[in-house]
Amino acid sequence: MRKLIEFLKYNKKWNIALWVIIGVFLTGALLAINGKENQLRVSGVDISIEPRELLSFLDSLKVIEILKGEDVERNLIGESRESINIDEMERSLESYPFIESADVSLDLSGKLIVKVIQRSPVLRIINSQLQSYYVAKSGYKMPMHISFSPRVLIASGNIAETLTDSTGVQSQLLRDLLAIANFCAEDAFWHSQIEQIYVDNYMDILLIPKVGNHSIVFGSAENLEGKFERLKTFYLQGLNKIGWDAYSKINLKYDSQIVAERRDYVPPAPVVPPVSAPTNTN
Repeated sequence: MRKLIEFLKYNKKWNIALWVIIGVFLTGALLAINGKENQLRVSGVDISIEPRELLSFLDSLKVIEILKGEDVERNLIGESRESINIDEMERSLESYPFIESADVSLDLSGKLIVKVIQRSPVLRIINSQLQSYYVAKSGYKMPMHISFSPRVLIASGNIAETLTDSTGVQSQLLRDLLAIANFCAEDAFWHSQIEQIYVDNYMDILLIPKVGNHSIVFGSAENLEGKFERLKTFYLQGLNKIGWDAYSKINLKYDSQIVAERRDYVPPAPVVPPVSAPTNTN
């Protein structure tokens, strides 16, 4: 064997011939494999949908329906590899608004393997026209589902953007609302505490908590983490001592401070200067 290797090493013609033979062999093997794949027929469909917990936008029957396309009578089982357009199947699945990504493949046993990842909404918008839609973590807008309503933060009030304006969030207001929703979704405390978001006529974002009879004037999502940190400190060091219903409004709009309005606060009456009687100049 060593002599053969040395012979090939010092004889370029034989070296080249050897590589040509290897190339022809590999090409033939690939063509044989491709020929076998083209002769494959679908023996079954294996569908996996993630995440399973808390999301039920679609099931295996819906996935099959999308794979069939317009031909509702189509039977995928028994179809040949040549008749199946895997790229088109993936595009059809990913065009469904509740699917984030899809992967379709056919293994050597003839099994059609379909892997689907659902979109995860974090926010439900009820805009000023009372139109409702969801916004996913990524900012993608999703329509309401006919039979499934995930439990997410609800934002309502002075929100102009609609579902059909664009596929993703477009306005700065909606980007701010999404940033707040994503922050709350990832933090256990705020996920439990913040129940609803409202946009007032001054375009200020108000947070409505589950615990405590007060509203939180958040303003915009600028310095978002700092605002939530100040609010949490105020909760723990202030409201825990004097009661969670002591204030009717907590304002976080101003930098590095909190302005809180007590529930029993009565503004002083305006001071009206005495009116002197007119003097007779006659």
